Amino acid sequence: MRPTSRQTTMVGPTQGGDGFGLGRGGGWYRRRLERDFGIRRVPFPGRRPSGRRRAATTNDRTPAGRLAATAALVACLCLAGCAGGGSGGASGGTAAPAEALGARPLVARDQSQFRRDLDGLRGRVVVVNFWASWCVPCRQEMPALEQASRGYTEAGKPVTVIGVDASDVRGEAAKFLSEVGVTYPTVYDRQGLRGGVAASWSVTALPQTWFVAKDGSRAGRIAGRLEVDDLRSRVDELLAGS
Repeated sequence: MRPTSRQTTMVGPTQGGDGFGLGRGGGWYRRRLERDFGIRRVPFPGRRPSGRRRAATTNDRTPAGRLAATAALVACLCLAGCAGGGSGGASGGTAAPAEALGARPLVARDQSQFRRDLDGLRGRVVVVNFWASWCVPCRQEMPALEQASRGYTEAGKPVTVIGVDASDVRGEAAKFLSEVGVTYPTVYDRQGLRGGVAASWSVTALPQTWFVAKDGSRAGRIAGRLEVDDLRSRVDELLAGS
């Protein structure tokens, strides 16, 4: 049955002409719905909110807002840390200097750091012994290296022996050095045969001992276990030839 005009006008001004508070006289009813039910978005299609009302957004009072604020704060702190911790950064921070060679056993070294160590030993004959605690021949030759090092030191000869612990477990290496009573400087080469100091010296098997002349040039090597007489012979030649 088709509604009459009387039935159509029965919708009063409290709701508006469309029954949802959107028609004539319905503005206050819609605002009451927003107040009572917490509506913040556009409640009905086709109508935009008043400029005095803000569409719903995530704010810092909601759990999601607090999470977003926390994430932003952490990101800022991380960026500040990266900017201030680098060498020569805006904050003026510099990288910590490498620990001095011989300051303690097994000072960590990479290729560039070890090159700087040798540069500081120009004018001396240097014996570089590559070893590891798991290498039996390395363990067998260690007393000979210690004996030669002490002998040259006591005689006042410009000779330095350096041990390079390559591709090893640092704790095991430290234990072995303590047992032998090694007094010459040793460094820890974590990368070792795979991209470390040992690799830069063409070391593919342990033990191996290199000899460096007073001018810093490499003057030969002994592959495999060495004897104290061979060690002294090579060193004496380099001392006499300079």
